[in-house]
Amino acid sequence: MIYLKLFVVFAQIGAISFGGGYSILKAIIHYVVDTNRWLTLDQFNEIVAISQSTPGPIGINAATFVGYKIGGIFGSIIATFSVILVPIISSLTLYFFYRRHSENRIVQGVIFKLKPVVLGMIAAAAFSFIKTSLGTPLAVVVNICAFILLLKTNIDTVTILLLSGILGYEFFR
Repeated sequence: MIYLKLFVVFAQIGAISFGGGYSILKAIIHYVVDTNRWLTLDQFNEIVAISQSTPGPIGINAATFVGYKIGGIFGSIIATFSVILVPIISSLTLYFFYRRHSENRIVQGVIFKLKPVVLGMIAAAAFSFIKTSLGTPLAVVVNICAFILLLKTNIDTVTILLLSGILGYEFFR
């Protein structure tokens, strides 16, 4: 029964995954943490951290890790498959539709209007992580420094992640 529930939940998440992996993290939080209570927010944040450090899209990686946590290897296969099923079908359908109607003003208007929705979904996911990542004054300083380094320098994101992880390990163990 858990496998069917995983399939339905992640198919629903996949159906609303406009804008890529980060935009669906809020939906995953809603279904996995809030609604089904399969994981705590801290456990989910750990999964997101692992998902960011592994190759591939973060939304699919998060689905794979959540599926594994809930239903083992078969759960990870089901969650991964179901989260990409609807987007693949939708993408192919929209591709063929857009190819025929790309010059249409209504089609262009719909695409233009979806941009703020995607931005809002990404912002909502970011604010969910801020709540748990700013637990101590040192964590606040590390987050602010990492943010400034990302904006103002050409330092690679992986380097900033590694430095932040080393600081976290040294000061929070």
